[in-house]
Amino acid sequence: MNLAGEVNIAAPLQRVWAVLNDPEILARHMPGCESLQAIGPDEYAAVLKIGVAAIKGTYKATLRISDRVEPTSYRLHVEGSGKPGFVKGAGSVELQEQDGGTRLIYHGDLQVGGLIARVGMRLLGGITERMTREFFEGLAGEATAG
Repeated sequence: MNLAGEVNIAAPLQRVWAVLNDPEILARHMPGCESLQAIGPDEYAAVLKIGVAAIKGTYKATLRISDRVEPTSYRLHVEGSGKPGFVKGAGSVELQEQDGGTRLIYHGDLQVGGLIARVGMRLLGGITERMTREFFEGLAGEATAG
């Protein structure tokens, strides 16, 4: 499953970069996030409660940031599993200055397997897109509020 989009944020690039690198802010806006703990440099353990239709479950995941180019981009890698299945993916976030604000561009590739994929595949694409959009809109709100 591919995810891509962009969000225009009425905040300076440095502020948006700071928000994207603050684990507490990320945890607040990550759908279903129950915890996000640093386990090493640019590496985090997360517990997420996510569901599609009647298939709900808790996932334990590892998130890792790589290819960091401060203050404009990085790659994010995620791997997680739980009773309903597994998720594995990678994506990139790029920031560009634009008219006194910041354009955030994201691209990602996500693999989902197990029961959640078999039962909820038709719904999964739309739900994932909505959750991703809500996540980045939440981060945009944090950046403009600061």
